[in-house]
Amino acid sequence: MNPRPNAARYNDWRRIALPPTDAFVPTMPVSVVIPCHRTPPAKLEMTLAALEGQTYPSALVEALIVDDGSDPPLQPPPTTLRNVRIERQERRGFGLARARNAGARAASGDVLLFLDDDMLVEANWVAAHARWHHAVSDVLTMGLRAHAPVDGLDAERVRRRTGPIRDFFIGKPVDPPILPDFLRAGGLMIKADNLFWGVKGWGFGVGKAFYESLGGMDESFTRWGMEDMEFGYRAYTMGALLAPAEGAFAWHQGRWSENREAKDRDNLIQREKAAQLIAHRWFRSNRPGRIHQTPQFVVTLQTGGAPAERVIEVVADILADRVFDLVVRVEESGDAADNETSERLRNEFGADPRARLGAAGAALDEFPTASFHVSLPANAAFAPNVVHRMRRRLGTAAALAAPLPNGREASITRTWALHRARRAGGSPADYGDALSVSPAQLKIGGAPDANRRTPPRTDPVDHPTAWNRLRDRARDVRSGSEALTLLRGAARGAQWRAASLRRRLTRNQ
Repeated sequence: MNPRPNAARYNDWRRIALPPTDAFVPTMPVSVVIPCHRTPPAKLEMTLAALEGQTYPSALVEALIVDDGSDPPLQPPPTTLRNVRIERQERRGFGLARARNAGARAASGDVLLFLDDDMLVEANWVAAHARWHHAVSDVLTMGLRAHAPVDGLDAERVRRRTGPIRDFFIGKPVDPPILPDFLRAGGLMIKADNLFWGVKGWGFGVGKAFYESLGGMDESFTRWGMEDMEFGYRAYTMGALLAPAEGAFAWHQGRWSENREAKDRDNLIQREKAAQLIAHRWFRSNRPGRIHQTPQFVVTLQTGGAPAERVIEVVADILADRVFDLVVRVEESGDAADNETSERLRNEFGADPRARLGAAGAALDEFPTASFHVSLPANAAFAPNVVHRMRRRLGTAAALAAPLPNGREASITRTWALHRARRAGGSPADYGDALSVSPAQLKIGGAPDANRRTPPRTDPVDHPTAWNRLRDRARDVRSGSEALTLLRGAARGAQWRAASLRRRLTRNQ
C-alpha cells in the first residue's frame, strides 16, 4: 500500500477519505517506540499490558523499548506481546530525543507510534493512529490523554480487563485532557499558524519515511520538554497534515501535578532553547537586535541585472525592516556582473549573518523551516518596511503576490504551502487562499530613482510588550474555548510574574 501525500487546504483533515472504523482493514506494520530510563518494572509492565489488548492485528505490531542508559540495564517485563525488542543507548544526559531516534532507526514498521513508558492506552489506540497513515504519507496524528492515579492497579488487572481502561478510574480523581477542544470539534481546522503546539511526545504517530525526511527529533534537547513541540513545528512547517486520531486515548500513570516543579523548571529552560528553532511569535520576544537560529522570514532578492549599488541599498533597506527576524538572501546567477555584485555584498555585509548569497531557487532547501518565504526584485522601488506590510496584507492566507510592471512580482508565501506543493504537486494556491494585490497597496513602485538614497530610519519600532503579545494572540482566537484557554494562560502568566516579583523583593530585603 502506498499512501499519498496530503493535498488538504490549510489543515482541513476532514477532507481526507478514511474508511469507517468498522470497515478498516489494516495492512501496514506498526512500530511502537517506548523510550525508558530506570523505569520501574511494574510501571512498564502495565504499559505493555495495555498494548496487549489492541484491536490492531498483533502480527503487525512490534514494541521497541529503548533503554536510555539505565543502570542496571532494563530488562523486558513479562508480556504476551508477540514482538518485543529492547534497544540500548549510552546515557548522555536526558536522552529522550535520542531514544526516539534510536527506536525509529531500529523499527521495522512503516508507521511509528511514540509512547511514553508510563501510559495505559485504550484498545483502539494503535488502530486510531494507523487508519490515517494507511491513507496519507505525511500526516502527524495526535491523540488525547488524561492523568489518573493508579494505586491498586497492576499489569494483570490491566491484561484481564473486559472493558475500557477508563473503567478503572470511575469515582477517582482524574485530571482531564489539557487539549480536548484543540483536537476535537474542528479545533485543528482554524487558519492559524500555531497548530503545532498540540503535538505532544507521549503519544503521536508519523510514517517512518516522513519522520526520516524531517530529520527525526532534535537530539540537542537534553532536558525534559519542548523537543516534541519543536518536532511538531518542523513537521507542520514542512507541510504535514496534523490530524486528531479519534479514539486514540491514553491514561498517564499518575496525576498531572506529580514532580511538576522540576518539570516546569526544565520546561522554562527548554522553551528558551526552542525559541531559537521555532520561528513563531509566541516563542520570541521580537525585541530588536535578536538573531535566531531559524529566521521567521527568508527574503530572496532577485537581482535581475540590477547594479551593485542598487542591490546593496535594497539589502540595507530590508535589514532595517520593522520585521527584523529575517535573513536576506541574494540569488547568484554566476555571470560576471553577479560576481562583482557578490564581492561587493561580501565586503558590505560579510559580518552580518542576516545577509547572505545563495544559489537561485534553493531558498526553500536552505531554510526549510522558516515560517515565511518572501521574494522581491531588486529593480523596484520600495517604501520602508515592505516585509512588514506584506505580512500584514497576507493575514491568514497561504500566499500573496503583487505583479510588477517589469514582469516580475513581489510575493510572500507560507512555508508549509511551498512544501506541500512540492510533495503533492500544483502551487501554494491549491492549498490555501492566494491573494493578489496591486504594487501600490504594498507601496512598491517601478524602477527606483537612481539618485535616491535611503533616509535614516525614523519609524518607531513596535516593541512587543506583554500587552502587545496578548493582543496578537487574541487575533488568532476562533472559538469560545480558545478564548478561555487564552484567558487562562494570561492568568497563569500574571501569577508567574507576581511570584517572580515577590521572590525578587524577598531577595532584596
